[in-house]
Amino acid sequence: MSVELLTIAGSVGKAVFPEIVKKINSELNPTDLEKALKAGVQSAQEWDANQDSDKHLFFRCTPKDARELLERFFKDTGVQEELQKPFTEKTTPNLQVLIQIFHRIKSEKPNLEFRNESIEHWLKKFADAYFEHTNTYLKFQIAKSDYLKQLLGYFDGVEFVGIKVKTKEEEKFAKLPQIFVMPNVVEQVKENTGNKFVMLGEPGIGKTAFMNYLVNYQPQQNLLWEQQSSGKKFSAQELLKENTRNKFVVLGEPGIGKTTLMSYFAVMLAEQQTEKLGLSADLELLPILIRIRDLGKASRKNLLEYVRNFANSIHVKELPKGFFEHWLEDGRALILLDGLDEIAKPSDRHEFVKIIHSFLGQYSQNRAIITSRPAGYSREFFGTDEFPHYQLEKFDDSQIDLFIQQWYNSRLPNNPEKAQERQESLKKALAAQERIKLLAGNPLLLTIIALIHRYDAHLPRQRYKLYEQAVDTLLINWDVNKGIESWKLNYIQLDDIKILMQRLAYWIHSQGETGDKEGGTLIERDELITQLSEYIRECNYQVQKHQAQEEAKRLVDHITERCGLLNEQGQDRYAFVHKTFQEYLAGEEIRDRQSGDFNEVLNYIRDYLHNSHWREVLLLLIAQQNPKNSKRIIDEILQQETPYEEWLHRNLFFAGTCLSEDLKLSDGNLITDILQRLVELEVSNSRLVGEKVKSQVFQILCNLNETQFQAQALQLLKASTNLIDEWRLREYRAALGEQQEVLAELLGLLKGESVGYSVAQALGKLGNASPQVVEALLGLLKDKSQSVRDSAAVALGKLGNASPQVVEALLGLLKDKSQSVRDSAAVALGKLGNASPQVVEALLGLLKDESESVRYFAVVALGNLGNASPQVVEALLGLLKD
Repeated sequence: MSVELLTIAGSVGKAVFPEIVKKINSELNPTDLEKALKAGVQSAQEWDANQDSDKHLFFRCTPKDARELLERFFKDTGVQEELQKPFTEKTTPNLQVLIQIFHRIKSEKPNLEFRNESIEHWLKKFADAYFEHTNTYLKFQIAKSDYLKQLLGYFDGVEFVGIKVKTKEEEKFAKLPQIFVMPNVVEQVKENTGNKFVMLGEPGIGKTAFMNYLVNYQPQQNLLWEQQSSGKKFSAQELLKENTRNKFVVLGEPGIGKTTLMSYFAVMLAEQQTEKLGLSADLELLPILIRIRDLGKASRKNLLEYVRNFANSIHVKELPKGFFEHWLEDGRALILLDGLDEIAKPSDRHEFVKIIHSFLGQYSQNRAIITSRPAGYSREFFGTDEFPHYQLEKFDDSQIDLFIQQWYNSRLPNNPEKAQERQESLKKALAAQERIKLLAGNPLLLTIIALIHRYDAHLPRQRYKLYEQAVDTLLINWDVNKGIESWKLNYIQLDDIKILMQRLAYWIHSQGETGDKEGGTLIERDELITQLSEYIRECNYQVQKHQAQEEAKRLVDHITERCGLLNEQGQDRYAFVHKTFQEYLAGEEIRDRQSGDFNEVLNYIRDYLHNSHWREVLLLLIAQQNPKNSKRIIDEILQQETPYEEWLHRNLFFAGTCLSEDLKLSDGNLITDILQRLVELEVSNSRLVGEKVKSQVFQILCNLNETQFQAQALQLLKASTNLIDEWRLREYRAALGEQQEVLAELLGLLKGESVGYSVAQALGKLGNASPQVVEALLGLLKDKSQSVRDSAAVALGKLGNASPQVVEALLGLLKDKSQSVRDSAAVALGKLGNASPQVVEALLGLLKDESESVRYFAVVALGNLGNASPQVVEALLGLLKD
């Protein structure tokens, strides 16, 4: 009978207690009230069970009668009023009132017999236990409020202490919710372990040639095959909502934002904003965030003990006994276990995996997320059947733009115009420097870029300065400032590591090109170990060959697992995570060598001047030279006997590109000569100067913005005003320091006639998304000319302003009678990155458009939005039959 009565108590509680909560406005939720009711019934039943059988309260009742009577009792208005008293009056329910109500209800069934003393004892036990538990749960709620407050204060800030960037004291901190950008994740499906296969084919069909191709010529392509995943990609915001299982692993490279994501989850729960995590607004989850590196330092590796100690360390008031167990046993906690990789020793890591398994098994009904870098992580730790695995993705262009917007809005909250100006400046700098833009997909590196830009008011044209700070942060500062003791090498000191990486990068770069514009050249592990062993011995370390080899292995593990500069890419193959780092460090190695003989640098110029693989290395090397050496290098470049130079101008263009690195060059005549020759190509009418040449000239001259050569270049262009198209000159002026003046001119031109198309085009190219510009373009969307509307839609897409006003206007344009305008509006919506239901529905509607072009651009737009809802997928699959 006792089990059945507890079930009755639970079902009655679910129906009754939400109403009680509303009436008393209690902090206690229905789940806790249900538990209190069950606890009261259980206490009464336990007392009852210890009595003689004929003294049991329901001795003379059938189970059906007992259930009906108890249900009527707890649903009685008078009983409900008494159940509210622990909250309204801080007292137990009035026992005499409960007894009277019980007698009244039983009197309606005269065939039922109860002993009066049994009724009194049973209800007293119930009331006392109910009061005790509601009182305890109220204490838990009060304690929870304080816990969340302190947790919020601890995790809602981001300190840039591990980043090697000189900055103002007030710039070393930011509020996490103000700058956080939600990343995407990709589901990692099970790998095909069947890596052995038989290839059949007729004689002469090419089996041997194909195998030679795979082994000898396709390591980079093989890597791409290995890295492919058929898993679904979606916003990390949907992780908790998407996952059908409540425990999973999130993997990510260094700096990709694992810790920041876990902090954000904790902060959103502390702020009770569960809807921002894809959960229902009324869901109550207690965040329990555990930094595994801190747990590793604890004397006892007990998770509950660690959590209690952590709560004390962040000044939470003394928690009631059983506080964390209360939420965990109910399945009302989100357990965030961050940084499994930060346990340095593999043996210790395995031990922590066991501890985590045990803890999560004990409280299996709770949601849990475990994060780690891929390096040092094994799929054997947490099986994918029970723990789905997800990979954190780099930021895409829209996420980079959103970070920049939020960054400057938080940095300059009282000056929105200045914030907008700084945002446009940084976006423009990234657009102009592809190598830096590639780095910006990593949130840590993007933060370094943003800090430098904020402090210096621009990105350094001498890009090596930025790369130096990024490499030093990853290589040395990051773990040190996080308090991770990861240095386990025997013979190499921390200060030596960059010199070794320079030598390694130079050697790797010398091995040949990479097929990937972002990642570095692939090297086999054995070759890597051999080279590092030699370098270790060359650097005067008193070690034997075998000792150097073991040290080299440890160094590779350290650089891979902790620094993230090298990645294991495919089985026993390694590469620099960014080709830029390989190029920068290779250039540093050459620069160190030049101290003995500068002719070595000139030899590199002669040998590799127009070798695309060495182009970035040379640019970074040249940018660091003193004025005297710079002159020698530029002279050498211009004097090279390059084939077809009189038509291709490759020497001149390389010299101009060196200027865009803000080269230290004191020879004014040489500077003027380079700039003048570039301008002459711009204004030339010769048939030998084609559009491709002029396009390169335009790019080089525009890239001189924010350099010491900007003003002189603009002056020379203006001196040739009569030879340059006025719209082209405006583009030059906007790029070289006169954007505001050009903007005023363009807006003024709108007052005239027949220039709307050209003005819209020019406004889109400016990259200025100020309210004034957006308003002007929105006005052009209503122009009677189809070409003007078309151009304005394209411009709005380029500017990336996804305000409701812009989105609404573009949605309206999808109904335009002109196919070209509908095309442009669809593309613009895709570029804005607004995947709201309204936008998706409108684009899905375009898939039925009679124009093949409109359908095509609607597909492109949906692809850019990244919405993988069943409705979108079904519609796109249907198009496959188009």
